[in-house]
Amino acid sequence: MVSCVLLVLQTAGVTGATAANEAAHPGSSCAALTKLSSPKAEITSARQVPRGGYKAPDGRTYRELPAFCRVTATIAPSLTFEVWMPAASWNRRLQGVGNGGFAGQISYSAMAPALAAGYATVSTDTGHSASDTANSWISNPAQLEMWGRTSIHLMTVRAKEILAAHYGTGPKYSYFVGGSTGGRQGMIEAQYYPEDYDGIVSKSPGMDYTHAMMAVLWTSQRLAQSPGGVLREDDRELLNEAVLAACSGRDGVRGDPFLNDPRDCRFPLERLRCRDGETGGCLTAEQIATAERVYASVTNPRTGEHLYPGFSRGSESAWHYAAEDPALRSYPQALFGRAVFDDANWDWRTFDFDKDAALVEKKLAAKIDATSTDLSRFAARGGKLIMTHGWSDDYQAATQPVEYYNRVLLDQGGHDVRSSLRDVQEFYRLFMVPGGGHVTGGPGPNAFDALSAVRSWVERGTAPKKMVATKYVGDLPENGVAMTRPLCPYPQVARYDGSGPTSEADNFRCADDWADFAADVAREKGAASISRGAPSPRW
Repeated sequence: MVSCVLLVLQTAGVTGATAANEAAHPGSSCAALTKLSSPKAEITSARQVPRGGYKAPDGRTYRELPAFCRVTATIAPSLTFEVWMPAASWNRRLQGVGNGGFAGQISYSAMAPALAAGYATVSTDTGHSASDTANSWISNPAQLEMWGRTSIHLMTVRAKEILAAHYGTGPKYSYFVGGSTGGRQGMIEAQYYPEDYDGIVSKSPGMDYTHAMMAVLWTSQRLAQSPGGVLREDDRELLNEAVLAACSGRDGVRGDPFLNDPRDCRFPLERLRCRDGETGGCLTAEQIATAERVYASVTNPRTGEHLYPGFSRGSESAWHYAAEDPALRSYPQALFGRAVFDDANWDWRTFDFDKDAALVEKKLAAKIDATSTDLSRFAARGGKLIMTHGWSDDYQAATQPVEYYNRVLLDQGGHDVRSSLRDVQEFYRLFMVPGGGHVTGGPGPNAFDALSAVRSWVERGTAPKKMVATKYVGDLPENGVAMTRPLCPYPQVARYDGSGPTSEADNFRCADDWADFAADVAREKGAASISRGAPSPRW
């Protein structure tokens, strides 16, 4: 296909060599890209953008950008994507960037820093427009498939052709970076289109999307039946402070506004139950039941099958689930209503966690979820994957990526899990972020450079033994550094050396945590036995 694209350019009077030469001169080779023809993609515009500030279609102005060639293109039936290519000093790398939520728009905010760093970059709207507030696109099988499975692959293949035509050569290395829905997109690439990218950064991946949507309904139904159980902001803060007071410092570090490892925290909610006559500084029986619901795994009531993990201790202050958030509930309302029940007005209160869960898995999961544990083709071609997830994630359960990682290990075969761990860590590493929120934010150190880590791994063979995360004051770099901490590849955790400020990463080391790892693996083996109809183990 690349040779065909170059032939078209030559016919138009612009050879590959000329395109490479003219890439440093605004206006010529960029405009010629409109003459490209492909049965699978139509280039709708190609123009040179001068150095400086650029006001993108999202209404934001991105400052201090290099001069670049901006190409817009479409793929039938409805996918739009853009490729931005530096006019000079291209680093010979492509960076694909992901989307959030239901997407519907190009991620200019992720393309701009990629371009500024020397990458050619590409993003897509995933086949529909966010202006479709009714989410009618979900009812269209082709558009659902694009959002759920194919959009990133399609844009990536076409982007590489455009780069080859413009520069006279394709990218030497290709990377994908995405969070939430973008994290799911990265996992789709690793599982189903492993030839597209050499390195992938998957942040807070919504890879088990259908079951994450069930988790929203799991709590929403509880609150619909018991509206007195809503946890307002001050209730969530009360619960969070009580959990931190009970569990912070168990690892030798006191004063952190987050838990380094929530798996080690046990806090009896009964301590917060209101006594007779109490009206503040406590939780009612209904509110305690709500908290227990959020902590608990989403479970099939008939079979005991574990459908989705509960949320971690220490994440309470950001629980949208417990606040009766209609905006959050609109996701399963639209997705299940249109794609599963063929009813845009489907009543989410009627969802049955036995028969309806099975129906969702049958009709939808295979189209949008990224939970296949077969990463063999990605590993075989030398691909490298870094996954990150915050322990204080407020939208997705923190242990979901831990469960997935251990399923990958167990599916390697053999009886020696540690040997499987060594094999998997040759191409896939999971970094849990203490106090990290959903993709970004959260009370802990949450700024780190996973792209540089995966790039070093791909290009120099240097596997990341840790990444240093920074907490800026107010999460703004201009305000200065509040603390730094190492992020360690699972199942390792950061351990304090016992001396020096706990605000400095140099005073911590990455240490093996075999006890929690063994418990995680045993739990995953138990979940697998339930899905096969074996007796339910204790969670």
